[in-house]
Amino acid sequence: MPIRLCVSTQTPPVRPIPGRTAPAGERWVLGRDYVPQIGGVVPMMRALLSSGRGSWLRGTPTWVALGASGIPERLVTDEGYLLESVPLSAEERTRYGRFKEEIWRSFHGPSGFRPSLEDYPAFVTYQYRTVQRLLAHAADHDVFYVNDFQQILVGGIIGSAAPTVLHWHIPLDFRGYPEPVRRFFLKSMEGFDGIVVSTRAGLEDLIRAGFHGRAFQVYPYFDPREQRRASPREVAAFRARYGLGDAPTVLSVARMDPVKRQDLLIEAFARLLRRHPDARLVLVGGESFSTRPEALGENKATSWRARLDARVRELKLTGSVVFTGGLSADALRAAYGAADVFAHPAPWEGFGLVVVEAWTHHLPVVVSRGAGVAELVNDGVNGYAVPPGRSEALADRLGMLLSRPARAESIGIAGAQTARRCHVSRAAPRLREVFDRTIGLYDEHRHRGWRT
Repeated sequence: MPIRLCVSTQTPPVRPIPGRTAPAGERWVLGRDYVPQIGGVVPMMRALLSSGRGSWLRGTPTWVALGASGIPERLVTDEGYLLESVPLSAEERTRYGRFKEEIWRSFHGPSGFRPSLEDYPAFVTYQYRTVQRLLAHAADHDVFYVNDFQQILVGGIIGSAAPTVLHWHIPLDFRGYPEPVRRFFLKSMEGFDGIVVSTRAGLEDLIRAGFHGRAFQVYPYFDPREQRRASPREVAAFRARYGLGDAPTVLSVARMDPVKRQDLLIEAFARLLRRHPDARLVLVGGESFSTRPEALGENKATSWRARLDARVRELKLTGSVVFTGGLSADALRAAYGAADVFAHPAPWEGFGLVVVEAWTHHLPVVVSRGAGVAELVNDGVNGYAVPPGRSEALADRLGMLLSRPARAESIGIAGAQTARRCHVSRAAPRLREVFDRTIGLYDEHRHRGWRT
């Protein structure tokens, strides 16, 4: 039987087009009134809703997200979902952002968890207001699909009022955590009726940490229709725009954030130039929703970009390293088409869906073993995984691929086959099974929550 789904994310799925505001009550049109947020969880949720429309989803899905400038508290998109925004004041946003950023850093180190107690109330406030929005839909939706660590308290607050599933996207590593902090996270996760993690290793880490609850593994997913390959004309225009000429090109795609370790890649590229002096490094990425000052009060992207610029000058790489900033979907496809090899140096990553995107464009990849996507990398077959934080190993593999274009091409083709494992058409049935089993827990005990 089709289900009625309510999705919850921190990041809103829409980004208003400047100067184009739909009148109150009018349906927002993709491309006219808004563009989708890129990166992270939003493309996955859009792919899931699109794949289920007209088949295993019924009714109008609701999407609950943190409010943002230019987005009303309630709107309907022409993609077929209702969006409801969670309001926070400017001060609440700043304090919430600081607290959730500490969680983010702690799981990408790992370096322990040392937030400010003064910021915790704002973190709780965001969770509580999200729950208020969700519970308003408890009677007309079958299950809540909650993403990600930013909403870790939601399951416990909702309790048995409705079936609720958490999708945890970031790494799961509790090393360095004091016992009370470890229990805080685990108990919060156990407040959900089920938890979905991205990799088999993540599932093992969760169990090893002492989690007692229902856990499932589903690889992150994408809609292959969103990843068409760029035309030769588009690729040529991209190369001309950024002065790449015919130079062999290394590409990396990630927001400007220290955890992405673009600095490590720049250091590796300096080594690479000794063997390939005409090579170019293209770094694609700018702000994410979380790093925009108007969103959560922190300008992390700008400060990190400044540090990277300084490192490029220090290593005398000016002219060989290109920063494009954030790109449109079409320009990003052209960037993939213009590249010869793809690098993903983040030492700790829940998965790294950009690597799968690179595979769909037949690119050979070099990734850190600390990235969850490394679980899908078969060394020498569809890419290479190198030790985290080792610029020399990164440079060696990148240089080898540039030196052996025929081998690089065959590795990229094998990667394109691997990418099929992350098509939404494979993930959706598995998630549908998770939702059905979670809903079934309530049906089995003839309990659909408190009486309404």
